[in-house]
Amino acid sequence: MDLEKFEHAITKYGTPLYVFDIDEVKRKTDYFRDRFRESAGLCFAIKANPFLTCTMSKVTDRIEVCSMGEFEICRELQIEAEKLLISGVLKKKEDITEILNIYGGRCRYTVESVEQLYSYINWSSTHGEKINVYLRLTSGNQFGMDEEAIEKIIASRDQFPMIKVCGIHFFSGTQKKTAEKFSKEIAYLDKFCWKIEQKYGFTMSELEYGPGIAVPYFKDQEDTLEADIEVIKTAISGMKWKGKVMLEMGRAFVASCGYYLTCVHECKKNNDRNYCIVDGGMHQIQYDGQIRGMYQPKCRMYPDGREGKKEKWTICGALCTANDVLVRDIELTAPGEGSVIIFENAGAYAMTEGMSLFLSHELPAVVFYSEKEGFKLARNKQETYKWNMEDHK
Repeated sequence: MDLEKFEHAITKYGTPLYVFDIDEVKRKTDYFRDRFRESAGLCFAIKANPFLTCTMSKVTDRIEVCSMGEFEICRELQIEAEKLLISGVLKKKEDITEILNIYGGRCRYTVESVEQLYSYINWSSTHGEKINVYLRLTSGNQFGMDEEAIEKIIASRDQFPMIKVCGIHFFSGTQKKTAEKFSKEIAYLDKFCWKIEQKYGFTMSELEYGPGIAVPYFKDQEDTLEADIEVIKTAISGMKWKGKVMLEMGRAFVASCGYYLTCVHECKKNNDRNYCIVDGGMHQIQYDGQIRGMYQPKCRMYPDGREGKKEKWTICGALCTANDVLVRDIELTAPGEGSVIIFENAGAYAMTEGMSLFLSHELPAVVFYSEKEGFKLARNKQETYKWNMEDHK
């Protein structure tokens, strides 16, 4: 987006502000669709940016939901039940029952434990409705089940005929730094799916796989996206197991569509270091791997073209903590009161992973932009102080 469009957003909505470029969301999804058209489908994990749930439901094959809050988002937006994969490490029995009572077997469900499986078995037996499930295979942490537990479920599948095991769900983490990890994981999953087929005469029809493709957030960070895609495609095409692969991603789809705008309210020098104090802060903008501004995210200043000497500045937020450093030693030309710092690649997690309630600051407004519709307010500024006090009325 160019600075003229940001000027319009700043004037109309103020700062701090999140701007999500809907055209960029669609371009990036088309990019993945084009490269994986023959080898894999696409699933959007809405935890990356729940504001984009409706947009992404129209351009991906599936939406992953990891909490009852996310389920309610999808329900209110009237996302088709058939598109939903109900996931998440903790599924309370009452939550499973509530979702099943609403959508039944129209959704797909991940199974994180044997206990969760029994919740689905009990409901399906009572209601006589078949449930489609994906057994989550652990990558060595608290998520999912180990191979032995999954094998036991497969071996006893005839005991619960109303449960249809569609396949395996596997996610081992995000921001993977070496493409070799993709190859190793896909080879491991191939071996396990093939083992199930040979040992139990049962063919998994699908593999829901979260590759955790890295997004380059910081200055001079290498962009390995094209290389990563080629490695994943090659690994999938070489699998002995020949079921359907669904790639589950969040950050890779939407990081590039987002901008966080925060206004400079004061400039000063302490011990020969230049500081800009802005109206936002670390509670509203988070990048994976960012530590007290030690890495420089991609950002620019509005208005540009100021006269003066280019100097190094440290951008600090409005929180009462020395940790509230957004970026150190960024070179700017004469920033001043009213200058706006525009942080790029803020479309994933940035707006939800911070300490949003700290000091009871407002939640920023959220706006969408597209060439066709211009700017659209998605959320107005929200006061938070009432959420940080006792109910006294």
